[in-house]
Amino acid sequence: MTTVVKRSLFAMLALIFISLVLRPPVGSIGPLVDELQKVEGLTGFQVGLLTSLPVVCFGIGAFASPALVRRLTLNRAMMWVLIALFLAMIFRLFGGYIPLISFTLIIGLAIAVGNVLIPTIVREQFPKNLELITGVYVTLLAISASLSATIAVPTSEWLGGWRMALAIWLIPTLAAIIFWYPISKISAHKEVTSEETHAEERRAVLVSPLAWAIVAFFGLQSAGFYAILNWLPSLLIDRGFSPLEAGSLLGLTTSIGIPSGFLISLVIKRFKVLSALAVVVSAFTLCGLIILFIFPDQAILACVITGFGFAATFPLSLTLIGSRASTSTQTTQLSALSQGYGYLIAALGAFAFGYLKDLTGNWSLSLIVLIGITAVQLVAGAYAGRDQRIAAR
Repeated sequence: MTTVVKRSLFAMLALIFISLVLRPPVGSIGPLVDELQKVEGLTGFQVGLLTSLPVVCFGIGAFASPALVRRLTLNRAMMWVLIALFLAMIFRLFGGYIPLISFTLIIGLAIAVGNVLIPTIVREQFPKNLELITGVYVTLLAISASLSATIAVPTSEWLGGWRMALAIWLIPTLAAIIFWYPISKISAHKEVTSEETHAEERRAVLVSPLAWAIVAFFGLQSAGFYAILNWLPSLLIDRGFSPLEAGSLLGLTTSIGIPSGFLISLVIKRFKVLSALAVVVSAFTLCGLIILFIFPDQAILACVITGFGFAATFPLSLTLIGSRASTSTQTTQLSALSQGYGYLIAALGAFAFGYLKDLTGNWSLSLIVLIGITAVQLVAGAYAGRDQRIAAR
């Protein structure tokens, strides 16, 4: 086996395990909320912080990524992210609420940096298969997020409590560290990109209308997804569905992304201009939300269409980040900008969706606002998908 083939194999295996651990350490907490309240005596406010602050960390932590890459190089930065993630996952299992929330926030920050680095890693390690590998990554994210939510309660019951339910995700994290270690050594003797180059590439991204269109597309689709993820069951229950039915419909909305996200990633490679695709997949989300608003009895159809739209826009937004930058340094800067603001917009959107319901007493205004921002997402995607790149400095 040649060195190049061996390196690609290790990179692929590492990417698989990295993909499997960038959601479960946070996503496993939601299903365990009842147990945490009963066993640990947590209040509703404490649980609210524990479940919502990591999403904010996804945004805040993203902005630190370019600085880490500048100081450590890309591969070393990912190595330290994995080590920090592994240690924080261990330390939060000991003690009460303070260690739990403190190290969960560190986990959120580590995942944020990992989210930003992945598009650049895919571009560097698999330049000829960018769309395909992005599809694999997105699919594994969806599988691990769905799996972690599904098995959290059963594993807690089988293994003796919430700590063991969270601890099982240490296994793929350790595997990611083992497989990424040889890749992290590759950059050991490479020259670190100069601070001046990073500054120039950052300015190129910041002044580019294309970059801000990608930020808008990523942020608005994230806002829609997290609003539905957090509030769809409550919305459906208020419309007469049972809690079991509402939960099942949310599962339908998210699980449809497992096959469709991968299929969309395969299709993306056939398009040089992505504007039409961005408009079409955004239109799916838009139509699904309109059906949910106007025809409440067609919830299944609305969930299928909306779920497909969400599943398609996420890999498309990652592909735009990886393909519209001119250099690897630009890719990291653009990824940090898109995901940094994107997840902050997502946290704000999810909060606003619920707040508007409390303010008005029903979900109508919340859905109207969400339909409106999805329409803006469609326009942003049309611009971001044009065959162009951010100018190199």
